[in-house]
Amino acid sequence: MNLIVRNIAESCSEQEVREFLTRELGHYAKHVEVIDAGKPGAYATVELDAQVPYVGDVIARQIHGKQLGGVTLEASADLFTDEPPAAH
Repeated sequence: MNLIVRNIAESCSEQEVREFLTRELGHYAKHVEVIDAGKPGAYATVELDAQVPYVGDVIARQIHGKQLGGVTLEASADLFTDEPPAAH
């Protein structure tokens, strides 16, 4: 499951965004990728270490509205990933 974080300030570096999200998400953040840092439309994807879909929504709500670089972040959970479903 992935978390998509949008509305990242142009003044924020890739490292700043990665550190912020890693700190905010703690052990839930498996991998953070920042796309187009320093440009308009920059965003980040976070691979979440969570198997239950509603956890992604809860995490997205926690990040949504937080401030980074003086800008309010927008976050949403992406329930559809390229990974196959886990076998039961």
